[in-house]
Amino acid sequence: MANPVRGVKRPPDSPRRDRRLTTYEKALLFSQLAKASQQDLRLAVMLALETGMRLGEIAGLRWASINFESASILLKDTKNGSNRRVILSKRAHQCLEHHPTKNDRVFSLTGSGIQQAFRKVVRQAGIADLRFHDLRHEAISSLFEKGLTLPEVQSMSGHRTLDQLMRYSHADSKRITALLK
Repeated sequence: MANPVRGVKRPPDSPRRDRRLTTYEKALLFSQLAKASQQDLRLAVMLALETGMRLGEIAGLRWASINFESASILLKDTKNGSNRRVILSKRAHQCLEHHPTKNDRVFSLTGSGIQQAFRKVVRQAGIADLRFHDLRHEAISSLFEKGLTLPEVQSMSGHRTLDQLMRYSHADSKRITALLK
């Protein structure tokens, strides 16, 4: 019997995005988030920027996964099939501590609810071409800029290979220029 998919070509990979937030866009985004009535959305955006967690990981976060003593989150059975520990920044730790606890889930919004609310806030802020997943790119690039090593960023992001990780890291040319002067 002949293979029915023998002549089918695999579609090309989607073009790589290297979208980073400018300082001005971050200010616009958080200004608009402050106006939004959904505290969940503000926390979700902040966690994405501080930890590099994926939208699904954020939306599915449970209080039992957060260890406030060690300032970390244990994510079980992540996209790559393994568990990983995400270390919380001081800001992320404080925001989680002050977030209202309604049930065992941190967020009342689903992943699609967070994404839909995010799109609305981005549009209201007048920020062009920004997706929630771009916050992961921003976070990973920022972790490198803060001085974390490759293995440290890789353990935070959950990427199995260096090639996968580097797809998410985008150097800031202005920062490079300043360092070289």
